[in-house]
Amino acid sequence: MYGTAWEASEKMMLQQIALGVYYPGDSLLHRLQARTKLLVLCGLSVALTIANQHAWHFAPYAAAVALICVGVWASGIAPGAVWRRMRLLVLLSLLGGILLLPFGVDQPLFRLGPLVITYDSVWLLMSVFTVLLVLYALALLLTMTTTPVGLIEGLTMLLAPLRWLRLPVDAFALMALLALRFIPTLLEETEQLIKAQTARGADFTHGALPDRFQALVMLFVPLIQGAWRRAAELATALESRGYSLEERPTLLHETALGAADYGVLVVVVLVMAGSLLL
Repeated sequence: MYGTAWEASEKMMLQQIALGVYYPGDSLLHRLQARTKLLVLCGLSVALTIANQHAWHFAPYAAAVALICVGVWASGIAPGAVWRRMRLLVLLSLLGGILLLPFGVDQPLFRLGPLVITYDSVWLLMSVFTVLLVLYALALLLTMTTTPVGLIEGLTMLLAPLRWLRLPVDAFALMALLALRFIPTLLEETEQLIKAQTARGADFTHGALPDRFQALVMLFVPLIQGAWRRAAELATALESRGYSLEERPTLLHETALGAADYGVLVVVVLVMAGSLLL
């Protein structure tokens, strides 16, 4: 019974890591170019960084949360599916933030026995917590509504000016594509290794600390071996197909920006600029 519960909890935790998993659809967010969604992600990151310089300025954070809610609605993905992949991060962020609350050095806000909660610690928790969740939710929507190839094509086009500096943009794009593509594969392989080790008597939750560490090593070593094996097979496959970084790949998904792309960019810029000026 305990082994079954452990396997179920491990499988649930692995499934909650959804970066790199594409959900096919025909929603507005699916039809946007990958460049548009990447620019929105970068724009929100810059806007929230600027907002973090002004304490107790809630308008930019509220605007960012509202944009994420609109994005979830425009993606056609059920909000529950997005929440299931965010709740683990929400829990870990809350636990970490609560532990850091008593370490502020500003004016005390209130006391909990020997613990002193200050204004700057509360603001830091609220701002960092919101920024982390907003950017993670946007990254989820990005990978859920964009194919890995389309995402890397958009990234390559945005980084194209770096070719003037003789930087290997195409090589970086290939590495990013392979890393993104193999996230689900490695998670699936990790799940299989956990089941195999559990069937052989490994216990990851009970026993002394050295025993748990040894069990994790038994899991880590075959996982690295499997990753190296897959990398070698992939390199052989690329060489056999004549892949070369000296020539630029042909774009398959990315085309010219349409009216919807420009409209989304304008709306995001206006909303975030207005919230920063409030």
